[in-house]
Amino acid sequence: MAAAMQEAGTGENLFAAGDIKGKAQWFRSPADVLAADEDTLDELIAFVEKGGATFMSPIHADLAAVVCTAGTLESHLAIVSREVDVPCVMGVSLSVEIEDGDEVSLDLSDAMVGKVRVEKADEVAA
Repeated sequence: MAAAMQEAGTGENLFAAGDIKGKAQWFRSPADVLAADEDTLDELIAFVEKGGATFMSPIHADLAAVVCTAGTLESHLAIVSREVDVPCVMGVSLSVEIEDGDEVSLDLSDAMVGKVRVEKADEVAA
């Protein structure tokens, strides 16, 4: 089976950063942060469900990027991302389920709109 990048959603882009690629990892609690492999943080695109994900502070600066399904560019998460220069897309409505370990691509070339894509296996034609 071949794999293809699928459009997964768009949101408010914090700042223009070009294309970012990495592995998806959902962070829903402090336990997820503590379980993260410190050696691969720079390869992770963190997915969070809240705009005020303060619990991510210990690893935030080391991430490749952050995608949040809620919040705005004025949210605490966006402010911290800007301060530590980590690309961030806020208020993303996902149309495709993204799972831990999925290959993700962010198109952050537009200073206002961030596009999220995910690699999924193509369906085999019947």
